[in-house]
Amino acid sequence: MSGDETVNDGTAVGGATPRDDMDVVVARAGAGLAAMDDALHQLSTARSRVTHSSGLVAVEVDEQGGMTGLFLPDSLAGVDAGELGRAVVETAARAAQLVAERRERILASLGDRLSD
Repeated sequence: MSGDETVNDGTAVGGATPRDDMDVVVARAGAGLAAMDDALHQLSTARSRVTHSSGLVAVEVDEQGGMTGLFLPDSLAGVDAGELGRAVVETAARAAQLVAERRERILASLGDRLSD
């Protein structure tokens, strides 16, 4: 008999029962579900807030990289509109990039956890 054959009473030769095998499958499924729930929570709460190197603007983005906040100084007197626009775009792009990188790390970690 091979190691996965059973005797008449349902006990696998080698001591493991079909119930033991099912318990392992259920435990793995539960661990996979918990890993996915954790990843979903992390993905849904990923945020980034970046301040431009000039200190002129700060941008906050949500888990999708969409801008949720734009923070400017109280006075923009003497600030070139083109410079301000570039600072906003650069800062928003950097904040979105950071969220995308975080999402990649979360998904890579999930893949690792599911492959165990």
